[in-house]
Amino acid sequence: MQVSSTSSSSPAAGPSRATASQIAQLQKQLQSLTKDLKEVANSDGDAKTKQQKQELLQAQIMAVQAQIEALQRAQQQAQLEKTQARQSEAHPEDDAAPRRTPALGTLGAQVDTYA
Repeated sequence: MQVSSTSSSSPAAGPSRATASQIAQLQKQLQSLTKDLKEVANSDGDAKTKQQKQELLQAQIMAVQAQIEALQRAQQQAQLEKTQARQSEAHPEDDAAPRRTPALGTLGAQVDTYA
């Protein structure tokens, strides 16, 4: 039986404290569940009961991993949106409609004015 552990290897810069706290809490829970799973695997007892406990712990581990991944994705999305908003503020002309340039074939471009 293989148990994988998910960790935040490169958190987004400036994550919200609430999300970071939730991820940390879930990672602690994941460690605890993994420890429990190892203890059940090494324990003495009825094989059927042992298997049921292992399956339950594996399902809980997978659910916690999914929650961590969802929070990390939300964190990355929020950071991406924040970065895009900063870029929009720095370059507002990029968001504006493209500027019209007079066509060379129009009448105004062909008239010479003398003063």
